[in-house]
Amino acid sequence: MVKVENKETLRLLTKRFMKMNRARNIIAVIAIMLTSLLFTSLFVGSVSMILSKRATEIKQFMDSSHAIAQNLSEEDAERLQKTIEQDEDVERYGSGIFLGAGMDERFGFSVEVRYADENMAESFNCLPTTGRLPEKENEVAVSSLVLEALGVTPKIGEEVTLTWEVNPMLKQYKTDTFQICGFWQGDKAVLGQMVWVSEAYAKENRYPVTQEELENGIYNGGKEYSVWYKNLWNLEKKTENISKTAGFTKAGTGLEINPAYNLFEEDSFSFTSFIVMVLFVILAGYLIIYNIFNISVKTDIRAYGLLKNVGTTGKQLKKIVRMQAWKLSAVGIPIGLIFGYLAGLCMAPSLTADAQISAQAGKTAQTVVSANPLIFLAAILLTLLTVYLSSLQACKMVERVSPVEALRLAEGEQSHRKIKKNTSVTWWGMAVQNVLRNWKKGLIVMLSIALSMVVVNCIVMLVQGYDFDSYRKVFLASDFQLDQMTGSLSNTNFNGITPEIKEILDECPDSAKTGYVYYSEETHKMEPELLETWEAFADKYEKNWTDYEEQVWEDAKASNTVSVHFLGISESVFDKLEWRGEKCSWDTFKSGNYVLVDYGDKYAEHPVSYYQTGDVFQMEYKNGNQKDYEVIGEALMPYALDYPYADLIYITVLVPEDEYITQTGNESAMYAAIDAKKGEDKKIKEYIDENILKENDMINVFSVLDMKASFRRFVSKYYMIGSFLVVILAFIGIMNFFNTTATSVISRKKELALLEVVGMTKKQISKMLVAEGFLYLGGAFMIAVLLVVFGAEKILANTLGTAFFFQMHLTIVPCLLMVPILSGIAYAIPKYQFKKMSQESVVERIRKE
Repeated sequence: MVKVENKETLRLLTKRFMKMNRARNIIAVIAIMLTSLLFTSLFVGSVSMILSKRATEIKQFMDSSHAIAQNLSEEDAERLQKTIEQDEDVERYGSGIFLGAGMDERFGFSVEVRYADENMAESFNCLPTTGRLPEKENEVAVSSLVLEALGVTPKIGEEVTLTWEVNPMLKQYKTDTFQICGFWQGDKAVLGQMVWVSEAYAKENRYPVTQEELENGIYNGGKEYSVWYKNLWNLEKKTENISKTAGFTKAGTGLEINPAYNLFEEDSFSFTSFIVMVLFVILAGYLIIYNIFNISVKTDIRAYGLLKNVGTTGKQLKKIVRMQAWKLSAVGIPIGLIFGYLAGLCMAPSLTADAQISAQAGKTAQTVVSANPLIFLAAILLTLLTVYLSSLQACKMVERVSPVEALRLAEGEQSHRKIKKNTSVTWWGMAVQNVLRNWKKGLIVMLSIALSMVVVNCIVMLVQGYDFDSYRKVFLASDFQLDQMTGSLSNTNFNGITPEIKEILDECPDSAKTGYVYYSEETHKMEPELLETWEAFADKYEKNWTDYEEQVWEDAKASNTVSVHFLGISESVFDKLEWRGEKCSWDTFKSGNYVLVDYGDKYAEHPVSYYQTGDVFQMEYKNGNQKDYEVIGEALMPYALDYPYADLIYITVLVPEDEYITQTGNESAMYAAIDAKKGEDKKIKEYIDENILKENDMINVFSVLDMKASFRRFVSKYYMIGSFLVVILAFIGIMNFFNTTATSVISRKKELALLEVVGMTKKQISKMLVAEGFLYLGGAFMIAVLLVVFGAEKILANTLGTAFFFQMHLTIVPCLLMVPILSGIAYAIPKYQFKKMSQESVVERIRKE
């Protein structure tokens, strides 16, 4: 024997095998294309979700830098700046000074007066599009919304008079007239509107804030920095190193990562879901490509045996199979990349529209679709990996086959079985024997069909699991809610619902009930019992606290004071409270002699009580008022109407709105809550649009109508993704079934012809083949049910179903509903294949074998 060494010969043989298998090539290219398409669309969709979330948060929270440091004293700022300048990982940085909030009754939104260099202004997305940043003391660059509110024409050289708050505690204000040197189009959807002044003006007029004042929440005069690194790799470590080098040791101080760049936070992106999807696509691609190569090799096994007989080694035969796989991949992968990107492009708006379901109109996420080359490189590599894994079995088969075994496999084991007339064996029994004899091949078919059934079932379970009422109960306590709150405590407006707005809302004819929540922050000297309660709480949770939280607790103990979220509430809000113990009546509570207090550890077996009913609570107001109240009960505010920012050591105290206004003098509410009359939701929305938003379009309006629309969009994306997967997986399953059935019929030509010779009718043979198809279908159904019951439920609960408003409902009804459709396929394909084969006579079929 002469060993074949020539590489050109191997290429020629590969080319000949490709020509012999034109039909196989087309099916394999389609399979590889689908695998590539799935990977590309998965990566495009995932990256789009990340980038869209990032773009939305950068816009909303006005910070595009990688890391930020805020509220720094002069000393801390000097140390940090030196560290930033010496750090090799930093590409550039910006600096600024916060002077104070803009004060004007014409502002219906938050306004901040600041100094910023060009980099800092860029990070805020507030660089002048007309003109430039201020250079002289009397120059100012400003948002067009601020100019519009003040009635000033946006024009370079125009004069504008601005008042800003120098010190909020001392109520010091400063008013100056400036010349406009630059402006840009303001965005109503962001946290606040910026007013940029020159560095010289800022240094001369800034409040000389001390470290102690900064720690106590006075940020006027604080310095800040925005930092960009050379790359996004290991942001947390880089930022931590800079902070430690600059001398910041407490958590929550120094340089911190911009949350927009935290890719794998809980509500941002599920890495587990992504890995599950990647493995799922590999499995889906493997099932069909594996089957195609196995069928192809078995069909050509005689040729491989003859090649081995003339000296071709098993390694070289394996190389021939592998070269065919790579040639087919070279055709299928590029097509899959193109169609995968287009699929990702089409799905991206649905994937990113509602990362979090919104009850506020117009608050939709930005959609960013990436065409980063790394996406396509990853899709190519994973598709090639799938092809490689799928061809392993075929390669082993040709590597190990002997010429004699090749001849036996080519002729088929069935053709050597003695066929005799036996009336005791039915067509059904023969179908069972055939399936059991080829159980490995059948398992692949059953798995591929089962996958599409499982996906359909999971999508239905997923969609049914998201409960709108559970979500609404947390994030919307009434049909409509109005406020002027922002995502940041530093520039929110707790008094956005003014008496004028309240008057308009009270006159709405279609509202059933309208209520208000008022807020002010007070402090309270802790009684010994309350201190003991907090000490017990600290002992239980202190091990999980950050350094910053521990410092807050130490400060509270040292001063023996606790922060009080002091809320005034209307009757309709009183009716929404979550009570612990006996509920009191509104008529008793509204007298103004009583308070309600909240309770801690709501979901614990034994929730913490700060006060008992009947205790005396002494309130010392910041304005000097003092009054003793009797505690009449314990109750929690609905989450949607409570103080919305994180806090650690505090209690919530509730009084009726009249008492709140009397004691604090504040008539402006934090929230307005409106319940509509039945069926009048749309009319109230129109009323608010026409009477409130036309006067002040910076008010946030949350409505059940917008939430329902967002919820439908949120759920519909799973229908879209699910339908996309189901179509592809169903195609893979049907193709596998078609290929297997066709190969089975063709490879058993002689056996089927001999069955006719010994007396079996074509009708019986057709029934036998159809029965085999139904056995495959039955096996697929059983596998699908097992996967759903023992696997899908757990996977869903730990990946896509982690939301608090998701309740798993196990069902196999979708699998059952798919059975009639798949039954039609299981009936039609064997019928078609046998009818096609039967066009030849029995003699011709026996002779060809």
